[in-house]
Amino acid sequence: MERKKVLGFWDLVLFSFCAIFGLEAIATSAAIGPSAISWWLICIVGYFLPFGLIAAELGSTYPEQGGIYVWIKRAWGKKWAGRSIWYYWISLPIWLPAIYIAIADILGNMFFPGISLWGEISIGVILIWIAVLVNLCPLKISKWIPNIGSAAQFVIVGGMIISAVVYFLKNGHFANTIGIKDVVPNVNAAVVFIPVIIYNLMGCELISAAAGETKNPQRDIPRALIVSAIVIALLYLITTFSVWVVIPIKEINVASGILHIFTITFNDHSLKYTITVIFGLVISSAFFAGIVTWNLGQNRTVAESAHNGDLPKILGKMTPDMAPIGASIVSGIISTAVIIIYGLIAKNAAELFWHVISFSLVIGLFSYLMLFPSFIILRKKDKSINRPYRIPGPDWFAILLAIMAEAFVFIAVLILFIQPGHDFIRFALPIIIGVLVTVIIGEIFVARCMQKTMANK
Repeated sequence: MERKKVLGFWDLVLFSFCAIFGLEAIATSAAIGPSAISWWLICIVGYFLPFGLIAAELGSTYPEQGGIYVWIKRAWGKKWAGRSIWYYWISLPIWLPAIYIAIADILGNMFFPGISLWGEISIGVILIWIAVLVNLCPLKISKWIPNIGSAAQFVIVGGMIISAVVYFLKNGHFANTIGIKDVVPNVNAAVVFIPVIIYNLMGCELISAAAGETKNPQRDIPRALIVSAIVIALLYLITTFSVWVVIPIKEINVASGILHIFTITFNDHSLKYTITVIFGLVISSAFFAGIVTWNLGQNRTVAESAHNGDLPKILGKMTPDMAPIGASIVSGIISTAVIIIYGLIAKNAAELFWHVISFSLVIGLFSYLMLFPSFIILRKKDKSINRPYRIPGPDWFAILLAIMAEAFVFIAVLILFIQPGHDFIRFALPIIIGVLVTVIIGEIFVARCMQKTMANK
């Protein structure tokens, strides 16, 4: 069935913004301390901008449905494409429980004070299946979730800035003392911060997953990526600083830190509860919109791979309106299992959040380790192909950008595997075991699919 062209330029901008700008990670980076400012700048220049430029060139040059799957397949072949997209997709249902827990933690603090971890997990399971249902809607309907989510994020960012100003005017000082020497890059902070920033800036490739449903992908994809990247970089810096103005660094909660800004600032205000509830609901809706956005992109990517025989066929099942029903339902089942399993391991929501984020990041970044070499290969392999957008400058400059981005991804994976500063048995070992199991399952799936493909020839 032919896909309907429903995504315009502003749909892509909002889609990209909603996917990449992660409110749930602002508190995590803010908890690192003032040196996060310098590491933000280093990672934006060394990783995010190269990634955005590379994704813009690839997305406009190869405007087929599937995005990163198409790029890796053209560069490395079907087997590596299937393997990479398995990592790319399976990280989604592993990662999403962390966001569901963040939402549940916020809702619990507002409406169910003292809610247990398992109470939050129950809320998370309900949200998982609501997201699945949204993913089964036609894209012309479900695309409004990222659009609304982006609007909610701007409301929250505005609220954070206003809260920081109100707090300063009321108290005459910041909650933290931030001097120039505090902002200097701290190597110890980098051990935690580099994986966090990579997590914050994932998703530049996501809008290309729906290139087949975009009205003018060759023109609009690079423009949308560049616009959203500039806005995202600025807002990450502004919101992180806003957290420091209001909350002492040692008291920042990685699961519900943003809501804490409003509860502290308006603690003695007559409308304290009303303000907290309003922003809590807006924050939760923005988190949920981000979840839906990633689902919309990654489920379509894996469906394209499965449709071409690189992964199990069930992941390629589509509804009559071309919604990825197979990938969506399987993703929901996996997310439900993961949130329950990790609930048995973690002691609280914050620890559960970090466990899930670390595990899913390692898996998801495996596919990014293939992405940047793919760009270099395609630059050399397809020299004659028309490139509506091309990274300015000579080839060596574009290759240098790809190497820089690859280095950041590799360092992030290494840090997440080792988990420096944490108990190995409790933090690193569960991640290593989970990664090994996931890789083995993926190899079995890919091998079987390749055998079936060869047998049908």
